[in-house]
Amino acid sequence: MKAWLLTALIAPALLVVASDSAHAYRRGYGRGGGGGGYGAGSTVAGSFLAGSAMLTRSAGQFTLNASQASKNYQDAYQHWLQNQKLRVSTYFDIRRMYASYRAEQNMQHPPPTEEQIAGFNKARLPQPLSPSEFDPAHGVLKWPSVLRNKQFEDDRHQLEGLFTQASEDPQSAGLGTDNYRQIRRAISNLHDKLHAHIDDYTPNEYISANKFLKSLDYQGRLPPNSVASK
Repeated sequence: MKAWLLTALIAPALLVVASDSAHAYRRGYGRGGGGGGYGAGSTVAGSFLAGSAMLTRSAGQFTLNASQASKNYQDAYQHWLQNQKLRVSTYFDIRRMYASYRAEQNMQHPPPTEEQIAGFNKARLPQPLSPSEFDPAHGVLKWPSVLRNKQFEDDRHQLEGLFTQASEDPQSAGLGTDNYRQIRRAISNLHDKLHAHIDDYTPNEYISANKFLKSLDYQGRLPPNSVASK
């Protein structure tokens, strides 16, 4: 009697529990809900809410990424500005250092005056032969000792004849004439021979002979009666 009464009381309770469980299953998985017990996709409203949530999360992630990208850009731009400032500062520092160095050098070694520059330029110009080296009236040349050597004999005789010819016919001598062109060729040959024997002479001997040839070339450009006084 007691067993039958206990069974009669428990059976309705089990039916209620089974009914609730089935209803919960239908809400969670029925009609393609996808589980989870919330029924997000079981209705149109649920699907809309689920989609809205996903869009909200995507928009939030996009905003976060954009913010991070903007921060990175600002950091890179600030770094670029610092590099530009450093580059400009270094350039002007170098300019100031160079200007200071030039000013110091000018104080120690002042630039030459106009008179000194004129003297330098004049010293660089070729000079005609002095009266002791050349007699324009007769075309007589007084050669330096080095050029009186035998290996230069033929060139000396040729040049002496050309200068004698210039003294006898002044109108056919000087710059632009055949006489001067022949003088230049003879001097060039003599200079080549002198240079070929450079080891036979001291530096002072070579310099003296070379200077004489330059003055001889300059003298050939001038009218025969032109003699520089020293």
